[in-house]
Amino acid sequence: MLLKRSALSTLTALSLISFSDLSIRPVSALIQPTPAAVPVTESMTQASAISSILPAETLGVALVNTQDDRWRELSQFQLFPDGFAFPGRLFYPTEKGASFERDIQPWLGEQFGVAFLSAKSIVTISDVKDAQAVSQYVDRVRKSRKQPPKETQYKGVTILEFAEEKAPAQSKPNVQKKTNPDKPSEKIEPAEFLPPSQPKFAIAVLPNHFVSSSSTEAIQELLDGQGKLSDNPKFQKTQQNPKAARSLVTLYGKYSELLKALNQFNQQQMEELRKKNPNQPRLPMVDPTLFDPLGKFYDTAEAFVWAEPTGLRAQFAVTLSQPVPENLLTPLTTRNEILNRLPEVNYMVSNSRNLALYWQAFTLVFESQPAWKKTLDQGRQFMQSLVGVDDRDLLPWMNGEYAVFAYPTRQGFIPAIAPNMDIAFGMMFQTSDRAAAEAGLKKLNEFVAPRLGKAMVQQTTIAGQPVISYGAVEKGRSLNFFSHGWTDDQTLVMLFGGGSLREFSPKPNRTLPQSTNFKAAIAPFPDANLGYFYLNQGAFMSFLNSTAFPIFFGQSRQSNPFAVQLQDSLSSIRSISGASSIQDNQIQFEGFLSLSPRLSR
Repeated sequence: MLLKRSALSTLTALSLISFSDLSIRPVSALIQPTPAAVPVTESMTQASAISSILPAETLGVALVNTQDDRWRELSQFQLFPDGFAFPGRLFYPTEKGASFERDIQPWLGEQFGVAFLSAKSIVTISDVKDAQAVSQYVDRVRKSRKQPPKETQYKGVTILEFAEEKAPAQSKPNVQKKTNPDKPSEKIEPAEFLPPSQPKFAIAVLPNHFVSSSSTEAIQELLDGQGKLSDNPKFQKTQQNPKAARSLVTLYGKYSELLKALNQFNQQQMEELRKKNPNQPRLPMVDPTLFDPLGKFYDTAEAFVWAEPTGLRAQFAVTLSQPVPENLLTPLTTRNEILNRLPEVNYMVSNSRNLALYWQAFTLVFESQPAWKKTLDQGRQFMQSLVGVDDRDLLPWMNGEYAVFAYPTRQGFIPAIAPNMDIAFGMMFQTSDRAAAEAGLKKLNEFVAPRLGKAMVQQTTIAGQPVISYGAVEKGRSLNFFSHGWTDDQTLVMLFGGGSLREFSPKPNRTLPQSTNFKAAIAPFPDANLGYFYLNQGAFMSFLNSTAFPIFFGQSRQSNPFAVQLQDSLSSIRSISGASSIQDNQIQFEGFLSLSPRLSR
């Protein structure tokens, strides 16, 4: 069961990743409720929703549904336990002596949220359905602390702040170590260790809710907020989305402002670490939207995670403040034609279009900052000394569709030196400037070939197109570790670790779009998009069963309960896929975990 819960933990962590470790820590360390002023005995209403006590201009909030019936939808899949319910111990880890089921669940309402108010203030808010149960829990918390809380009255609200309490060092018992009968026992000095300390936290009483944070000031900022998030038209649009009514997790935020605040918050955390450790490196401030050619068009963001009959879905969308100009949208949108040049069976595939444009935006940002430009220049010098080329030789001509993939093959270097490691990695690029591409590849070959020696470089043609492979030839078998060649006038393939260009030229006998599993994996997504991600779990499991599992668990893995459970859980995943697109004035990033249904009894 723990393994299956870990699958949900991973998914939830991905959903809340925007809040870094604060998506969990405020719940485990900071939520220490006091009695609600008004008992809640009926279903939650809009007036008592968490959004009704958050400021209208809240930067971001993650709302988690706590109702068991919503989470039980996951029980239809083998990956999750039968009768699966809200995983409270995941979201509300408790300290020693406490129990989620006994101490928290009795008062927990229909949802809780983690809200980002500013770069210095994050608060956690939970609905309350039983004030008496909360009161009992608070009494237990008070008794568990050595120091009484500091009480602050602010705008008619009592805020309790508990100071950090460091746990005293404890000693392990003495251990007697015997050497030999002729010598007395040697006494080992007790080893001292420091258990985790109790962090500082603050809580406040509000009708139908309790609020917690790392400080009194953060709660005061909440109380100072103007308006209600529930009245914000942009938030209302998120709440009115049909996906919100069925979601396990819902996120809303002011995209660019939230990213900047998160960046500032991380800088503050680093500075705190530097106070304790002056040798801690100082990281530069980075605005993530600068690295995105569409960043200036972003407005609000929303995300949903929900269950469907065939698996688990997730969607993250950024609303655009203005339409993306056609001259920028067209170079980014792909028809996914390059997938017709990939073999039917792949372990993993990721594709998109116009890597040159994204790299241009990235380098422009780096070159605009002297410190970053120095790092970029050093990186280019290193690449020149290593392989004779850098990004300026390779990236500018990658202006068409491209794909990165891993596929099963028994040809080449990796399959030859490692039994059962039937894998090679590849990259495929389409370009409108073959001359520039060949100039960059020629520069690479002229640098690498003399250093490898003539015997390690093979030049040939396949279907009339030039192919160059690096590696030895043993008994007529190519052991190439890198090769590149053209499959048509505009499509270049690079293979790493093995594989043969003959498997791609002019194109495979059966291609990826002909795969039934791939068709099912991308079915939820629009056809014209910014690219797909696809993991073929069936093929990948075959690879794990023949390589990784024997290495980690040996031949006795069938008698190892953990190994058996791991195999069963991973085997219940059919595929993992995703796609990005621009639709309805939004940039959408969608994910789909295709799962095997629970077997009927």
